[in-house]
Amino acid sequence: MKHLKRLLTLALGAIFVPALPAAVFAQAEWLSPTLGQAMFRGDFRETYYPAERVKGQGTELRILESRLSLTGPLWQSASDELSISGSARFQDLESDAILPATGVRLPGELWDIRFGPTYRHKFDNGWIAGVSFAVGSASDQPFASLDEITLRGTAFLRVPHGERNAWFFSLNYTNYSEFLGGLPIPGIDYVYSPSDRFTLVVGFPFNSMEWRPTDKLTVQLTYLPVRTVRARVTYQLFQPLRVYAGFDWDNDWYLRAGRHEKDHRLFYYEKRLTGGLRFDLRHVGFEVSGGYAFDRFYFEGDGYRDRNDNRIDVDGGPFVVGRIMVRF
Repeated sequence: MKHLKRLLTLALGAIFVPALPAAVFAQAEWLSPTLGQAMFRGDFRETYYPAERVKGQGTELRILESRLSLTGPLWQSASDELSISGSARFQDLESDAILPATGVRLPGELWDIRFGPTYRHKFDNGWIAGVSFAVGSASDQPFASLDEITLRGTAFLRVPHGERNAWFFSLNYTNYSEFLGGLPIPGIDYVYSPSDRFTLVVGFPFNSMEWRPTDKLTVQLTYLPVRTVRARVTYQLFQPLRVYAGFDWDNDWYLRAGRHEKDHRLFYYEKRLTGGLRFDLRHVGFEVSGGYAFDRFYFEGDGYRDRNDNRIDVDGGPFVVGRIMVRF
């Protein structure tokens, strides 16, 4: 019953509280020179981490995570595009682990809910300007007070350079950031795409490469400051079945309700080695993957420099993921 209630809450959160997708995928869509072809997309996944030892505390940590995201156009044409997106992530944590400096128990539930629209306009000279806004809450008690609210905003401009390349300028704001939190941060990237087989984005804050040396093989690399890395190699066995292997260095953070310092966040860092299978039909896709997560730890503080204080270390271990995607 608890699991059914959680899934229902995720569904309602994603439908009625729509949110921007992860920054890496959102910005990849903003880089596109094409308007008026946005599709409705839905993504649901379950991730399970079996119980692993919490170092030095005589307890273990087990995690069951659910994610649901929906995005789709509200109105679009060849020159204008207005879309809205939504996502909700829920983690069920089973542990008696304690943040050692404050004596606070690790929350049993963690949420990350975001919502907001994105608008793009293409001018007659080919330039594309847009704005994106998101409001949300990442907390053990989402939207409990104003102290658990997150705000994100981006203004961006794509300027073509030649037939296939482009400059991408941005101005990004968030009230909580790993650096310069609360201040607008400018960005500039260059998109180099000499063919359909190779695209390189270099600059700040987004760096990525996608290379298809053959029709069946794809290599993808992504980096976002300061500590987000994704590397993946995908091979198509036959249409529509693909296999892949990859490495991820990722992190999440939450604004724990009742924390002693308003600017402090509960951070979680991990690295993952992953392998999986993906089966894609025209409107639906299925994915099963698994691997090994390591270098896992929580801490509560102002930023990464506080990672050695008030810290919970978790042993490495396996994980499994099931995922369903729809698009139309």
